[in-house]
Amino acid sequence: MPGFRPGKVPAGIVKKMYGKSVLAEEVNKILADAVYNYIKENELNVLGNPLPDNEKANAIDWDNQTEFEFHYEIGLAPEIDLELSEEIEVEYHKIKVENDIVDNYLKDIRKRYGKMTNPGIAEAEDVLFGEFTEMESSDNPKDEGHTHKANVYIQYLKDEELKKQLEGAKPGTSVEMDIVKAVDSETEAAAMVGVKKEELDQYSPLFRFVVESISRVEPAELNEELFKKVAPEEDIQTEEAFREHLAGQIGQQYQADADKHFKNVVMEKLVKETDLSLPESFLKKWLLDTNKDNEELTEEKINDEFDQFADTFRWQLLENHLIKKYEIKVEPEEVNAQIEKFIRAQLKQYGQENVEQEMLDQYVKQIAANKDEVKKVYDQLFDEKLMGLFKEKLKLKETETGFDDFVKLVTEKYKQNKGQDASGSETENQ
Repeated sequence: MPGFRPGKVPAGIVKKMYGKSVLAEEVNKILADAVYNYIKENELNVLGNPLPDNEKANAIDWDNQTEFEFHYEIGLAPEIDLELSEEIEVEYHKIKVENDIVDNYLKDIRKRYGKMTNPGIAEAEDVLFGEFTEMESSDNPKDEGHTHKANVYIQYLKDEELKKQLEGAKPGTSVEMDIVKAVDSETEAAAMVGVKKEELDQYSPLFRFVVESISRVEPAELNEELFKKVAPEEDIQTEEAFREHLAGQIGQQYQADADKHFKNVVMEKLVKETDLSLPESFLKKWLLDTNKDNEELTEEKINDEFDQFADTFRWQLLENHLIKKYEIKVEPEEVNAQIEKFIRAQLKQYGQENVEQEMLDQYVKQIAANKDEVKKVYDQLFDEKLMGLFKEKLKLKETETGFDDFVKLVTEKYKQNKGQDASGSETENQ
C-alpha cells in the first residue's frame, strides 16, 4: 500500500479496508454449505432455490456483530403417489393415410426421379427460361432499361391471366407482365428480375418476358427400376406394393406428429389426475428473483400467467417421479447408436450405403464432441422411452383419424385453449 513498506501495513488498516468484504464473502460460503447440508440431511424435496430474507440480512451490523442469524424461505415440493395403469384412459389417434396423399407423394417421387425434357409447347407445370426487359409502357421498352435472364415457374405465378398466356407458349413467345402482381411478394419479384428488394421501386413494374426455352420433368415410369431407387432394401415388384411402402413411410411421419399431441394429452391428464398443490407465493417470488435481469418477466406478468408456470412445475415433478419410479435411463451407448443411425440415413440420401465402420465411428466421434448435438439426441431418446412407457402402461382409447382431420382437431383445441387463456381460465398445454 502507498506509504508503507511491503509487509508493514498495520493489521487495523487492512481490517478496516477489507475486513467487512472478506467477512461477508466467507459467511456466504458457510451459508451456502449450511443451507445445502440442511436440505440434504433432512431429505427435503425443494422447488427452485432457497430465497434469503434480504430485509433481515440488510439489518446486520457487520462492523460490530460477532454472531449472525440468516433466514431463508424454501418451497417444498408436494408428495407424489402416482402409478401408471390402465385405470388412466387417454385418447390416441392412429393416423390413416388417405389415398389422395399417397397419390401426391407418388407424383412427387416420379418427378424427383424423372428426366428433363425440352418440349416445344409449354404446359401448366413447366419451367420457362427467357429474358426480362424493363418497359416504359406496353410495346415500348425503356431506354437503357434493365434486362435479366431467369426461369419462370408457371404453376407458382399468382396472376391467373398471366398463367393462361404462358400455358401453350413456345420459344419466342412474348408477354408483358406486372412483376409485383405476377408473384406473391416483392422479394420474389425482385429475385425474378435479378435486383435487390430495396431497389425494386427504382424500376418500372412492367416487364416484357420473351421465352427462350421450355423445361419439363418427364415423370419416371412406375417399374422395378424406380422401386429399387426409392427403396433399395425392399423387394418391391408391383405398384400396389410400392404404394403400401409409401403409405407406411408417410404414416410414420404423420404418426410422429400424433405422438407429440398424445404426449401433451398425457401431460394434461396426469397433471389433472394428481392435482399437486404448489407453494404459490414462494414460486412467484422465486420466478421474479431468478429472472430479475429479464425486463419482460414482470411481477404482473408472472401473476397473470402463473397457471401456465404452475402446470410446467407440476409436469417436471411428475416427470422426475416417473423417471425414478420406472428407472428410465438413456445410456451413452444408445446415444452413439442413434447418432450412427442418423449418419447412415444422411449418407444413404447421397447414394453412400456401404460406408466403412471406421469412417462411421469417426463421424460419430465428431458429433458426440458437440454437447448441444448430444443433448438433442439424448432428449429425443428420452422422449421415445417416456412415450413407450405411456403406451405400455396407460389405457389407450385408439381412434383412426385422417391426417387432415387430425390437424383440424388439434388446431381447434389450440384455439379453445388460447380462448381459455384470454379469459383467465385454466391453461392446458398444447
